[in-house]
Amino acid sequence: MNKFELDKTMECFGFQRNDHYEMYGCNYYHTDKYFTIVKGRTPYELALLISKKYDNTIYKIRVNGNQESEVPRGDVYKYHIDTIEGLVAFILETQDYYSKTQECSKKIEDVLNLVSSKILHGVNPHISIHDWMLEQENRKGYFKPLLINSSLDFKIRKKIELFDNIINPFATNELDLDNPGFIVRGYNYQGNNCFSLIDKESNISMTTIRKENGFVTKLHLPSDLPYETNVYHYFDQNGEIIAFETYDQSGLSRIEYNLTDNSFGEHYGIKHSVTKEDKKFILETLDEYIVLANNVVTKNLGINLTSKKLLRKK
Repeated sequence: MNKFELDKTMECFGFQRNDHYEMYGCNYYHTDKYFTIVKGRTPYELALLISKKYDNTIYKIRVNGNQESEVPRGDVYKYHIDTIEGLVAFILETQDYYSKTQECSKKIEDVLNLVSSKILHGVNPHISIHDWMLEQENRKGYFKPLLINSSLDFKIRKKIELFDNIINPFATNELDLDNPGFIVRGYNYQGNNCFSLIDKESNISMTTIRKENGFVTKLHLPSDLPYETNVYHYFDQNGEIIAFETYDQSGLSRIEYNLTDNSFGEHYGIKHSVTKEDKKFILETLDEYIVLANNVVTKNLGINLTSKKLLRKK
């Protein structure tokens, strides 16, 4: 969890953005690490309930910052909470404890959906990768020539654009940010921002990163599938690149196609000029992952981006 995500979570509980948040005698704040600190007295009865109710491997509500699943032996005076889910559960259980309403389990999903909406609003997902790169002169100067590169296969360019639009479906479609469908994570810092749309069932994630001098779009298939896979489209100091990365029992395999210099090959191997066979591989592999990502988008948002037909309205 980063500071941006902490702020958006606390907004859902009625707080204005601040460095520190106080609730029921506890102080909530963020450092430059990956967790929120809760400092102050958490009564033993409440601490024990949280410990038993919320799996530490998922919610990551860590007593005294301990990496293990430590069971409280008395009142707790410091927590490290790594996830938005953990923070929301902790706050709602605390509210229930002091108000005695016992409505926490009904509220968690509603608050998490609200947090996802606030994160989306905070990162402005309506900007497409194409518009981001052509928005400012410094980016346009080195990106626009690639768009008119006569040696680049037109079919590949169209597939790449489709991939980008599926990774961030909010950029090219009028979709409801207040009902995002996905779990959303993200940050917005000094004009650079990142957001991930995560499928609640499979944990497949689609990430868009916008940087001052480039971008990254990424499809991630998690390790609970037969193997872990990442598909990237990005622009950095080495040019514009498509990469297919797989982790399996044999280790890491990463194949890259550099659209800037038309080179193709293994990341740590010798590259060669892209061939017709390489382009066929790129198109077929992109197609495979476009279909998979589009199915995830269709399930969560009700829109089929490969046909541009709205399947259902939220």
